[in-house]
Parts: sequence; structure tokens; C-alpha cells
Amino acid sequence: MWIVDDSPLDIERAQRALADRYAVETFSDGSAMLEQLAARGAPDVLVLDWVMPGVSGIEVCRFLRAGGMVGPRPAILLLTMQTETQQIVEGLAAGANDYVVKPYAGPELQARVDALVRWNGLLERAQRAEANVVQLLEYAPDPLIRVDSVCRVSNVNAEAQRALGEDAPALLGRPITDVLPSLTVRAMSDAARTSLPLLDIQIGEQLFSPTVRSLPGDADAGFTIALRDVTERRQKESRRLDFYSMIAHDLRSPLGAMLMRIEMMLRGRRGVLPAEVIGDLRKMDGHMRRLVELINDFLDFAQMEEAAHKMERSRVDLAELIAEIVDDFKPLVENTSQAITVDLSQKEIVSLGDRRRLQQVLTNLVANAIKFTPPGGNIVIRARAIGRWWEVSVDDDGPGISPEVLPQLFQRYTRAPDREVAASGTGLGLLIVREIVEAHGGTVGVDSTRGKGSRFWFRLPAEDHVDDAAGLPAALP
Repeated sequence: MWIVDDSPLDIERAQRALADRYAVETFSDGSAMLEQLAARGAPDVLVLDWVMPGVSGIEVCRFLRAGGMVGPRPAILLLTMQTETQQIVEGLAAGANDYVVKPYAGPELQARVDALVRWNGLLERAQRAEANVVQLLEYAPDPLIRVDSVCRVSNVNAEAQRALGEDAPALLGRPITDVLPSLTVRAMSDAARTSLPLLDIQIGEQLFSPTVRSLPGDADAGFTIALRDVTERRQKESRRLDFYSMIAHDLRSPLGAMLMRIEMMLRGRRGVLPAEVIGDLRKMDGHMRRLVELINDFLDFAQMEEAAHKMERSRVDLAELIAEIVDDFKPLVENTSQAITVDLSQKEIVSLGDRRRLQQVLTNLVANAIKFTPPGGNIVIRARAIGRWWEVSVDDDGPGISPEVLPQLFQRYTRAPDREVAASGTGLGLLIVREIVEAHGGTVGVDSTRGKGSRFWFRLPAEDHVDDAAGLPAALP
């Protein structure tokens, strides 16, 4: 610790207050201290008198904070007679970390210096953490791009330079939307806040799956984009999906032909059939239709494996979507004397996502509610805000579900075995609902009481909050 003061009396007072805890060196003017600073480097703390002949304390502050030295900068405590607010503001603006007004008590000076030493320790730890993050970025196997608070590239590792085909000097300072044009600031903001998967991006001949995260060193510097090379994986997924589609087509074609022939026989095109034969044909027709349903659900589920990186990101009004689905189901519930009620907390309920997939979620849940609600029963669709989320729920007054079954409902190939209503289904419907909702950064759930009906719900991020991620602007400057 260095004390710089032109008053021998003040130097002696400061030494008495600090010598028990710190190794203290003293200087009588600023120029002598700066010579030692250039030769030996800076101490942890500089205690500077504001007014001195030659180079004053305030001038030393301005010199150090303006980049007049190499290496770590010391914490600065100004000793001053100034008490006017404007003068104190001037000293702090010049670069001082704190100040003490003369005359001061020794314990006050000691406490102020102790606080600056602690501050220095925290700063050093933060700098080490940031250095570790930079090193992690540099040696990571994936391309990593750090972006500052105004969405400009602040650091790129070697893998990112290779993937982008440009070296660091050509990339640093550029808007991220210039470097990765297919990524919008809104999409990155949404992904950073909700962990919502981003669409794949193509760079040259390669496909990359981007993720956006705030790392420890990024608290004031924006965020970090990681690019995982998924070229080979996407090719395999595409081949597998093509294979599934081919199998589904080859199975549906003969099943469709058989269903047509059964329908012809049931209509009497092959003459009058005995009642037993008609009964058997109806059973065969039902089983084959369930097999077609299984094939369709299987293919739909297979497609969900690549849905997350192909989902559209557009503005979806859930209130409007609910109204369309209720209208689609109106003829069905009229035949069963069921009633569908819609309860919305407001007229516009907007989220970002794939409209077709969200329509699939709502259709599935409403169809299930109709299936398990008795004739004359009620189905209620609600939408409300819960914090940063929209929650949409579908309530029925069916038989309900036993507590031990509830945790399994959104798992693979699971259907409630104790429903009191005969129901067809593959058990894939709710799994597909879960996959779609989670691909949108949301969650699903069910509440049910045996004999009192069930409530299936899902939550999606509200569009109003997609720009709330810390450090992410709504648009580039």
C-alpha cells in the first residue's frame, strides 16, 4: 500500500492507522510515486491526497484510469478537504474508488482501506473467472461466439473461425445478425430466456444447431452462442424418417384396400350376410382402423424427433386458435349433447411458435376430453396468464384418473388403464403433446380426481416477455 501526501503530519497519521495491517510506503508528491509505479508496478491500494504541488492526486487518478499504466490498476482512496457534492462527484468521476474527508479518524481510514482491499480481491476473482471462461471458449470442441450487450461479436474461438471461414479480426465488432443472418435477435433472446430450441442454421455445406446461454463471464457482456455440428445426425434422421414414411405408406395402402372391401360387404354389395358375419366384419373394421391410427401416430411421433429444429417461429394467437378448434368440434359435440365452454382471460393470447403444431396439441387434448366425457357432459377450455407464461387447460367431467396413473400419462405408449369409458388409442397422443410443448420451451401437466373429471394443461412463454432476457436488446443499434 502506498500513501502519497505532501504533508508529513498527514502521512504520519495515515501510517499510524494502517501500519498494523498493511506494508506501507510513503511518497511526498505524485511524480515520485509515478516513477516508482512505472518501475515496480502498482500496489493493491493507493491513498492519494487530492491537492499536492506538482502532480495532484486528482491528476494521478485521471492518468491511471485513462490507460497511463500497464498491468493491474490499484484501488484509489482520495484524501480531500472537499465537501461539496460537485467536487466529490468530480473526484469519483476521475477514477477514485472512494474518498475520506480530512481531518479523519484513524478507524475510518482503516475501514475504508479494508473495504477497498476486499473489493480488489473480488475484482481479481472475477477477472480470473472471466479468463477461465475465455480459455474454455478457446479450447471448446464446438464453435463458440461471445456477443456483447449490443449484439456485436466480442470473442470467437478457433472452431468458430474455422466454421465461419473468417479469422477473428474480421469477425470482432460485427453485428451477430451479420455473421449469422438466419438468427434474429428476437429468436436469440427467446432462446436465452426459455431454452427454446433454435432452428438449425447452415454455414457452407454444414448444418449447425445453435444454443444461446449466459456463461459466468457474460453477466455484463451479453451471451454466448454455441454451434453444434449436426450435419451427419440430420442426414441420418432424414434417412430414418424416409424409411418410416415408406413403411407407413406400404402398410396403409393394403389396409385402406381391405377397409374399402369390408365397407362394401357391410353395405350389402356382396349379398345378404348372416348377422354373425356382419358382427365379425364390424370388429375387423374397428381393429383395422385402430391399426391405421397406430401407423399415423407412429409416423407423427417419428417426425417429432426432428420437429424441434424445424419448427416455425411465428406469432400465434392462442385465443384465435382455440375458437377455430371449438368450431371444428361443434358438429361432434352436438351429436353427443356435450357442451364446450371457452373461458379466456383476455381477447389476445399471443405466444411464439409453430401454429400447426400448437393446433395439433389443442386438437388432441380437446378430442380426448370429448372421448372421456359422458353424453350431456361439459368441457371447458381456459387460457390465463401465470407470470411470464400462458396456461391453456382443457377440463372434462369424465370418470377421472387414478393418482398412480397420472405420472405415466405423458410417457411413451401409456394410456390410463382404468378409464371407465371404452376408448381406442395408441398411447402416443399425449406423448406427442408433450414433445411439441417442450419443443416450444413449455411444460405440460394433468390434474385429476377419481370420479370428478380431469384437467390437462400446458404452458407456453408469453410473447410479451421474449425480449426480457438480461442484456439482450430488442434490436441492433
